[in-house]
Formats: sequence, C-alpha cells, structure tokens
Amino acid sequence: MKKTVPPSVFQFSLSYLVFYLLLAQVSFGQDCKTQAAVKPSASVRFPDSYIAAVSGNQKPASWNITKMKPHLAKTESWIKNILTGFTGAKLAYSNEYFLDPLDFTDRPEDAGASSSHSKLFYKATAIKGFYASKMRFYAYYCYDNSNTIHTEGESGSNIQVTFNNVFASGLTTNAGVYTINGKPVFQTIQKKRSDGRIDFYEQRVQNNPNAKMYTANDYIILRNSDKPAFIAITRKEYLQQMLKDVETFGTRDTKLLNEAYTQNVKQFEAEMKVYKEKDKSYTPEKEAKRRKWFEEDQEKLKKIINKTSPDTDAAKEVILQYLKKPAEWLSRNFNIFYPFSTYTANGVSQYLENLDKSFLSEGEEETHYEIVSINPAYFNNKLDADVPQLIIVHLQNGTYAHMLKAANLVKQPGALAPLETILNSGR
Repeated sequence: MKKTVPPSVFQFSLSYLVFYLLLAQVSFGQDCKTQAAVKPSASVRFPDSYIAAVSGNQKPASWNITKMKPHLAKTESWIKNILTGFTGAKLAYSNEYFLDPLDFTDRPEDAGASSSHSKLFYKATAIKGFYASKMRFYAYYCYDNSNTIHTEGESGSNIQVTFNNVFASGLTTNAGVYTINGKPVFQTIQKKRSDGRIDFYEQRVQNNPNAKMYTANDYIILRNSDKPAFIAITRKEYLQQMLKDVETFGTRDTKLLNEAYTQNVKQFEAEMKVYKEKDKSYTPEKEAKRRKWFEEDQEKLKKIINKTSPDTDAAKEVILQYLKKPAEWLSRNFNIFYPFSTYTANGVSQYLENLDKSFLSEGEEETHYEIVSINPAYFNNKLDADVPQLIIVHLQNGTYAHMLKAANLVKQPGALAPLETILNSGR
C-alpha cells in the first residue's frame, strides 16, 4: 500500500527547504566584509594584570584586592550585558590593578614610577592606587578580497572602565607638568554635556583636512556627588603664576650663566698652564692671541647675562599690564599653557594676545580644551582606594565600525545605570 504524505506535512517541508535555500542564497550573495560585520562575537577571558614596578604581571602578596573584586565583577557583567548579541569583533575581558606603593614615593631609585597615573593622582588627591576593567575588541575582517574571515591579532579598540583616577585615560594631558599656587593643573577636553551626575566628553578628529570629523574617543565621567570633578583655572590665576615663573626663570638662568662664565675662566687658565708647560710651539704671542679669542667669547657671554634681566623684566611688565584687564576677561578660562622655552616680552605678548583667538578659532565640531585642576572638595582621601568615588568610561572608537555600535549602546538612555549603582553603593 502506497503511503501518502499529508498535504500539511508536505507544505511544511517545502517551506522549510525554501527558507534554507533563500538563507544560503542570501549568505552566498553577501560579500566577505558584510559577513564579517554580522559574524557573532566569541567572548574570552584574559588574565588580570597587576601593574607594579617590580612584580611583573603577578599579584604582589601585599596587595589586597578583595574589596575591589565585587565592583569589577559587576562591571564585567554590565559590559557583557551591553554587548549581548554583538557582532563584528571577538571580545576579550580582563581587570587591571594599579596599587604599587613605589608609585607614591619620591626616592631617586623610583624615578621610573614618578610619571605614573597612580603617583600623579596621589599627588593631587592623596588617594593611593586605582583599578580598572577592559573589554577589548578584535575585529573580524577579510583580506585580499577572499571569502575567509580573519580575526585581528592585536586589539585597536576597547571599552575601559576606571575607578578613582582621572589621569588613566586620554581625557587629560600635561598632567604632572604644571602647578598653580602649588596645586597640579592640566589640560582636559571640555565637557560636551551632562545628564545628572554623568558628564560626557568627546574627542573629535579628522583623518585629513577634507575628511569629515568623527568621535575618535568618548569619555564618560560618573560622579557620586553633585560637586564637579574639575575646577576651571582662570586667566588671573595663571597670570599670577606666570609672574612667579618669569622671576624664577630669570634668576635661574642668570645664575647658570654666571656659573658658566666662572667655569670657563677656570678651564681656560688650566688649559693655558698645560700649553705653556708642554707645548713646544708655545710663544708669548700665541698665548696673547688665544687670550684675545677667549676674551671675545666671554664678552659675548656677558652680553647674554646682561640681557637676561631686561628680558625677564619686560616679560613681567607685559603680564602686569594684562592683570589690569577687566574682571570679566580675567575670570575666563583658557585652553593652552605658555608654549615657549624662554620668557620674553614678545613671547608673552604673543601668547596672551592669542588666548581669545584660539577659543574663537575652534569650530562647533572641533574638540575644545580647557585648563583645570581637580576639585579638592570632590574626593575623600580618608576612604580606601577600593571605595568607588568616580568612574570613567573610555570608549576607544577610532574608525572601527564595531566600536561605533558599541559606543551607541553605551550612550543609550539608562545604559549606565548599573555603573551608577556601583558608584552609589560605595558612598
């Protein structure tokens, strides 16, 4: 007896077959680049890093990271949840700890640690150490128009979440270089906008003068207080500091030049003594000629020494004139430090005249900067380093298409709520 297939079963099988044929056709029709962009992400866990001057990547026995782990575990969960169903890049997560006590000393043998983010932040806040989490993206890509999808060998993009350190990302520059009235000051990207206690910053760049600008880096600060993390430095404050710097510069240079003058005389007389005793070609006439050349060189040095004081005095006079500007001008912020290696009336005038021009020349789409210090009322240095007081989320976008997707996900309304919860729990 011949079996008959019920129509409903036949129709279902035919539909199933047609669906997969269409799916295969679509996949076959897609180019490799498109397939790479929609390829589901595989997630891996990298070993954690312990950044120390002497310990390599092994956790030093003295480090206690127990209280930091729960905050980092919640951060890892947040990042992975944000990236659920993500495509276009392999994901690799790890934590980083920066707790080396060598960073907080001023011993000569620790000079290599003197420029570390830990030490810079400690000098500004007296908080020792910080920690971070990082999700790296290894992009899927196609090579030489082949249909084989490859995975990047090195990650050029990531999401980094840093606890309690404003210097551990590209948000700030010139940290550790300048002080005003004894407090560390530095350049930072100007805030784009705020949403409650969340501040958004964008670093805009372009590949060439004719290209469109794009956001190469996003920086998001989450605060546990209504107080700002940074305080803008006024022009008046900096001018007052410049007066001190000019005075120091003039005194230092005059001293160094006078020391050079004295040392030159001693060295010349020692050389002449050897010449008279050992050189068979010595004659009083040759000695007189050599002394004349030396005295001419010393005269040139004297002129430089004598010129140093008038130069610095003229530079100070320019600064004093600008300190008489209206209060509105003096209260404004500025975006660049004095750029020249010497203080002269011309150099100081050029710098101060261009303060307003540099602001006016910045277009709406360009990255704006300002000179700031850390708000001393924000951080509580009586709390341990593990207590979350401030979180910075750095989205290293570059030109990666997958990072544009990731950045959009992170910046969605409410997306940062789990991180806010971590911050508020540590208050």
